[in-house]
Amino acid sequence: MVRTGDKQGPKRLIRSGTRVLVRDLPEKVRKTSLQSAFGDFGNVVRIELMPEQRTAYIEYEEPRDAEDAAKEMDGKMVEKAKVRAKLMDDRPRAAMDHAIRVQEACLAHLETRAAEHQQRIFGG
Repeated sequence: MVRTGDKQGPKRLIRSGTRVLVRDLPEKVRKTSLQSAFGDFGNVVRIELMPEQRTAYIEYEEPRDAEDAAKEMDGKMVEKAKVRAKLMDDRPRAAMDHAIRVQEACLAHLETRAAEHQQRIFGG
């Protein structure tokens, strides 16, 4: 589960696999149009609309409903616009392993030193 919050209310939990990202929406799309188009797949809990980005997040009560909606609505028309829909991966991200971070830092340092050395020997 993922915690989320916005200006309209307190933080709440989102079940993993219950959100669909919808892109390429018409500029003046309405939530009621999205509810009509996506509501047939299950109980829509919330619609977050970002009209300036022509994007929306549609949250379902059940992950299966979100999966069905994403699969069926991808490439379909909503208010005369062909939209892209995909299931969001809302799983919490694990922090990068410490050993990998150390290895990447060492590699970056070695590359920098090698470039400096090469420039001293061969010139710029």
